[in-house]
Amino acid sequence: MDIVSDLMKQVGTGDNLSLISRSVGGDEKGVQSALGMGLPVIMGALSNSASKPGGVEMISGMLGQMGGSNPLTNLGGFLGSPAASGGSGMVSSLLGSQLEPVQNAISQKTGLPPAVVGKVLEIAMPIVLGYIGNMFAGKKVDQQSLTSLLGEQSRMAMAASPDAAGMAKQLLGSDQATAAKSGLLKKLFGK
Repeated sequence: MDIVSDLMKQVGTGDNLSLISRSVGGDEKGVQSALGMGLPVIMGALSNSASKPGGVEMISGMLGQMGGSNPLTNLGGFLGSPAASGGSGMVSSLLGSQLEPVQNAISQKTGLPPAVVGKVLEIAMPIVLGYIGNMFAGKKVDQQSLTSLLGEQSRMAMAASPDAAGMAKQLLGSDQATAAKSGLLKKLFGK
């Protein structure tokens, strides 16, 4: 099972891709590309967070924040009103100071404005969490199983997306000080 490629099949094509594109105000090809890079980055950042003290609690809190409304149970409804899920706050707390460099890097690759890339990430975040939530439905989310799942998924996502992995290298190269200070991208992409 590969969460990112499964989600790309669900949201990166057809009507769902059209809904996201209309919602964020971007062209379908660009939005599909932004999803293809954004989903692995979110997975990597979640993996990085889960391995830190308090990370599992933060992720569990985000899952709880979504309440019973898992975007994947009514994807069309969610995509029609994505702001309702609180994806913006989730992306900000997950990526922190790296949010802007990530948006800019994806923007350069896709040609979408950074603000549109931000909206794509805000939609992608609850979808990834919803998928993870489904996997743990009815089970206690413990640190070891969550860390292990996210680590494995992050490695698969990076291997499948040379653009996301390349973006990490680019960010590390151009933003050494910030990256070294936060250490996020280094851990995130194992570079």
